[in-house]
Amino acid sequence: MKKNEVRPNFVLDDTLRFLYIALRNNKASLVAIEFIHRGKKWRVDTPQEAIELRRRLQEVDEEEAEIGIFPEDQIRAESVWTPDVFWDFVHALGSQQREMLEALIEGSKSSSELTARLKLESDVALGGVISGLSKQLRRFELKPVDLYVVSTDWRNNERIRRFFIQRAFKLAAEEMGWPEEKKMERKSK
Repeated sequence: MKKNEVRPNFVLDDTLRFLYIALRNNKASLVAIEFIHRGKKWRVDTPQEAIELRRRLQEVDEEEAEIGIFPEDQIRAESVWTPDVFWDFVHALGSQQREMLEALIEGSKSSSELTARLKLESDVALGGVISGLSKQLRRFELKPVDLYVVSTDWRNNERIRRFFIQRAFKLAAEEMGWPEEKKMERKSK
């Protein structure tokens, strides 16, 4: 036998053969190998198939990550928004800050849309709401980018800022039933 050649494991081979014979003699059936990937259950018949399928699924994950596609489970797994952090943060917010987040969960909004929705007099007042939101984020050792991103465009010499809620926060809110839970709570008061 050569130095780098893999030797067969006869003990394991014999054990598996005897196990198969015992299962067959007792009219037992072999169970497929199951595992969950991205929330979907996968089933294969042999360990070799399991290894190969898992390798292919990991390759797909890596390819999608390279081009910026992240499945929801991965976003949740990498999120700073655990249920405890989410609830503590939301309950620490003022009413205008909560209203701003509720608006952003519905979809992206420009600064003028947020100003109107929050019934503020100017973008300067909106800046005060955003500043308060940033202070709350710092209390939880979070950054504004963990919650939202802002895109700035110029049209006809006018600056247009558009706010987008982070997908991880939106997923956490959906899982926790927020803001519906808050709206029902306010109605009951």
